[in-house]
Amino acid sequence: MKLLLTFLASIVVAGSSRAAFFTNSASADSFVRSNAPTSNYGGAGALSVSGFNSVNGSGVTNGVFDSFIRFNTALMVTNFNSLFGSNNWVIGGVKLRVTELGTPANTLFNRGKGAFEIRWIANDNWIEGTNPPTAPTTNGIAYNDEPALLNGATDASLGTFTNAGADGTLSFPLALPAAFTGDLKAGGDVGIFLTAIDPGIGFTFDSRSFGTTNARPFLEISGMPQPGIVAISLSGANVTLSATNGAADGTYYVLTGTNLAQPLNQWQPVTTNMLTVGGNFSITATNAANASALGQQFFILQTQ
Repeated sequence: MKLLLTFLASIVVAGSSRAAFFTNSASADSFVRSNAPTSNYGGAGALSVSGFNSVNGSGVTNGVFDSFIRFNTALMVTNFNSLFGSNNWVIGGVKLRVTELGTPANTLFNRGKGAFEIRWIANDNWIEGTNPPTAPTTNGIAYNDEPALLNGATDASLGTFTNAGADGTLSFPLALPAAFTGDLKAGGDVGIFLTAIDPGIGFTFDSRSFGTTNARPFLEISGMPQPGIVAISLSGANVTLSATNGAADGTYYVLTGTNLAQPLNQWQPVTTNMLTVGGNFSITATNAANASALGQQFFILQTQ
């Protein structure tokens, strides 16, 4: 006899009409630079990402710049728990928003448009520091600290992006690897690292110590109710999944497979349904039960 096992989880691919949004301001940030590897710039009022070939407004190179930003998500978790119930929600999307200064007057900062990478970093054990570019100190994070803070085995890329090279607000939609979303939902410190890909990039943007509040870096995080499978029934070869927390206008897919360890892109879609109202719902996958297969058959509810 065929044993049908429900995988009691759902996979969120994108936001929905029931998503709520939370703006998370930075709790610490600083840039570091290769030409002053022991100096700290935590009070600079700006952050920077620069490649080794980028130059300032006078055509002089100032070396490589990387930036570190840390956010504390405790209030976000409290907010979403209040809206959706404790731990009954998932992260639907995350955007980093910053305000770029295309032609910084300070000759310390390089200029140039190009690609850079944003990474989630597992190690949040760094100190912002206090001093501006005119009087850097050693009381916080510096370029020489990078080898101890960055770890390719634990950190995760959140995507590659390009700055505008002009004044204005930029929004970068971040990837959602499990380590990153898990850190966000833990309600503590979450750190990201920005580094150049193109050697000519000179990307400068306002930091959390900048005087204008709405120009400072922040994360825009969307949360949505956690949909889940609560029951499964079989009628002939038809499989019906009963689920909760459906979102009106949300699109739901049923995927099937015979190995829980296989990558998601190898699971077979068997039906699609778009809800007209939210709440409890059911989806029937016609002829989804494979009577000729051996062992167990698993089902995943995927939302978009």
